[in-house]
Amino acid sequence: MKPEHAREPAEEVRPDSEGLFDQQLSLPLPSVPQPPIFRSVVKRDGSEEHFDRAKIAEAILKAAESVGGHDRDVAQSLAAAVEIYLGKRFTGKTPTVDHVHDAVERVLIQMSHAQTALAYARYRDRRARIRRLREGDMRVLLSELEEARFAREAAHARRETPLFVRTSSDTMSEWDQRKIADALVREAGLDATTAQVIAHEVEEQIERAGIVELTTSLVRELAGAKLIEHGLDEFRERHRRLGVPLYDTENILRGRTPETVCQHPGATDEVLARAVKKEYALAQVYSSGVAEAHLRGDIHLRALDKVDRLYRADHALAFVALHGVRVPGGFRAAEPAGHGDTLLAHMVKHDELMRHFFAGPTRWTAVNFFFAPFLYGLEQAELNQFAQMLLYEYAYRALAAGQEVPATELEIQWTVPGALKYENAIGPGGEVLQNTYKEFEHTAQQFAWALIEQFKIAADGGVALPSPRLSIVLDDAFFGAHGHEGFLLHAAAAAEIPHPLTFRLRRGSHAAQPNGWRASHVLLPPVVLNLPRAAFRACKEAALGLELERQLEFSLRAHRERRDFLEALGAAQGSPLGMIAWNEDAEPYADLAEAIAPVAIEGLYECVRYLRNQGLETDADARACGEAILTRLRDRCETLGAREGIRLRLDANEDVRAGRRLAAIDSAEYPKSVASVLQLTDDTDALRYATGVSLPHQAALRPWDRAYLDGTWTPYLGDAAPTRIPLPEGGMTAGSIADFLRKLYRESRCNGVIFG
Repeated sequence: MKPEHAREPAEEVRPDSEGLFDQQLSLPLPSVPQPPIFRSVVKRDGSEEHFDRAKIAEAILKAAESVGGHDRDVAQSLAAAVEIYLGKRFTGKTPTVDHVHDAVERVLIQMSHAQTALAYARYRDRRARIRRLREGDMRVLLSELEEARFAREAAHARRETPLFVRTSSDTMSEWDQRKIADALVREAGLDATTAQVIAHEVEEQIERAGIVELTTSLVRELAGAKLIEHGLDEFRERHRRLGVPLYDTENILRGRTPETVCQHPGATDEVLARAVKKEYALAQVYSSGVAEAHLRGDIHLRALDKVDRLYRADHALAFVALHGVRVPGGFRAAEPAGHGDTLLAHMVKHDELMRHFFAGPTRWTAVNFFFAPFLYGLEQAELNQFAQMLLYEYAYRALAAGQEVPATELEIQWTVPGALKYENAIGPGGEVLQNTYKEFEHTAQQFAWALIEQFKIAADGGVALPSPRLSIVLDDAFFGAHGHEGFLLHAAAAAEIPHPLTFRLRRGSHAAQPNGWRASHVLLPPVVLNLPRAAFRACKEAALGLELERQLEFSLRAHRERRDFLEALGAAQGSPLGMIAWNEDAEPYADLAEAIAPVAIEGLYECVRYLRNQGLETDADARACGEAILTRLRDRCETLGAREGIRLRLDANEDVRAGRRLAAIDSAEYPKSVASVLQLTDDTDALRYATGVSLPHQAALRPWDRAYLDGTWTPYLGDAAPTRIPLPEGGMTAGSIADFLRKLYRESRCNGVIFG
């Protein structure tokens, strides 16, 4: 082999041969037969690790690059020569790490790579000094600082003009090595001595590279590389910078991403901010194991880009009627409303405030009853006008806010909820009236009728209504109430409009009740289990339990880590979560300690189909398998939650995007398995698992069969998305939809329906 200024074609060197090196190694090696290849080296702590020739090659290449070399083939050949030398030198004994380093230097010198050998020796010396610094050797510290001083003075003497750094605050600051050391101590928790050494090496690298234009991000990257070089990976993680690549930022600003197509500049602000928060969540909020499980596709972490928020809660308009508009810290921005239109304005403002604290949609419970004391005595025409104003106000704000704002849900009840039946109503000015909400039932029903009527009129007129979504509650009280038949027909007639109604079927203990003025049913962001992935890994039903247990453990850790993060935010002085932690009578508006931690399952259909080779819609044994899976998961959620003091609850995923992401990841890692349960296309974005526990949207099923089968899973779940029923060509009459809903309520366990 020739010196490093010459190059010859590389030749493969097998581990069991000496290749091309014996004829050139003029080293004092014993004349012995070829010894057995040694497999390990002794580390400094006395333990052994596998000898890796590739690591030697990388170290040689790095040393060569520092003096202008860049030939990887030469580095690999030299590493093979080092292995041959060690094998003959130690004749079957296990060398130490220092023996390996000595061998590298000797081989480099003997084979005419003196400059590379010198660079390697300097790197080795730096690593040795770092170790001694950690052990508290003050002589090394003094020599390091003295060397840094001389190097700095020499650099300043050579530099014709001062070196400046462009900071993130849009200012220019003169280069100061001490700022790097201070940042490493402050941000990464590195000890001051090691931080000074790293800062000195960064300055040396800048000088060698001849860099004349610096930014703080470049300096941070250089410091991070030095931390990795010295084996200080954990400190590098704490010091690294979050951000969005320039290429991605340009596409976002120019509307070339799905989130920003046809959006205003304000939307691009949010997309960029969410990207940084998502990166922070995976780096800091969640442990590396949980983050890797999400990235691999074992689980899916919802609302990563809103890591500092709860997910959802049910809100009662009584809070706004009683307290007016509250801002973070509990300060009142507006007094309690004196009129219905003022209450509406306060409601919309409170809704906007809540979006800063909850990642999911706002749900207002029994909204028509809380408005009723403010609308009492109005004529039906006036109620219609007020209902129109409410719908248009929400629609306008949703259109202005962009695609990423979830639609507000307004829950409508025909009869007064049990919890409000004997509760004194809150009227104009925040006054607690002598009348109960039961006494305003007729006004509440008139307003409910007006909301449905104006909803239909807007849709017929081509008005876009992305928000709000109306949700009609059907429960035992509804079907026993006077006038419910007419209202059901009235609502059924609006079931086919472009932004359809949701019919929620609540039976017995599943019936939700408002919680006074406080938010109820507070949820942490769901963690989604990838059931098809568990089946692909298990292969057989008997082994599925172990895979599900792994996913559940990741889910538990994820919920615990996110709850701890949110609790720390809530407890901090001047906390961003100050508003929902605001106390009235020593109770918070949204109690984080009582928040539900949903474990949301995805792809039950594909999981069972893979294990049984049968679909849930056609095979009773397959459905029994599905029930066994849900039973196991529900019971384990209860057990793990009780053990950890967290309210784990089994739910069904309702986010189509999660199903698309998990299917795309699995199609790359388990292509044959995915192909056996999904119809693959060239467009991987079109792939998705059946959402939650639902049957695939392309399954040819009658509306009744689809809703009935979806309802079989309701007893195992705390919450599940309503079943979407595709309407036949030509649609359905209002009467047939009403009859369908009655039958579904009486003869199935389906918890909700959306038509269309």
